[in-house]
Amino acid sequence: MYSIHTDSAILEQVETLPADALPFYAELLALLQIAPWSGHAYNRERPEANMRTHTFGADGEGMVIYLVLEDQRRVSLLQVLWVG
Repeated sequence: MYSIHTDSAILEQVETLPADALPFYAELLALLQIAPWSGHAYNRERPEANMRTHTFGADGEGMVIYLVLEDQRRVSLLQVLWVG
């Protein structure tokens, strides 16, 4: 299992999410704890890179950009976006 690391900037971004997005966000965090490599490569030219993206929301309106630190079994969230 991987730990999820957030900082104050991420918490501020999460606070701006609409209420109906929060269950989807929580579901994504649970997934990242067990399968962080399930996201897409941030840089498609380097599919093996540890910087990843994953969408969330009923229709994929949200996206999380994160870094997988395999040696630490840690996922560090870099940005949470919502376009809905």
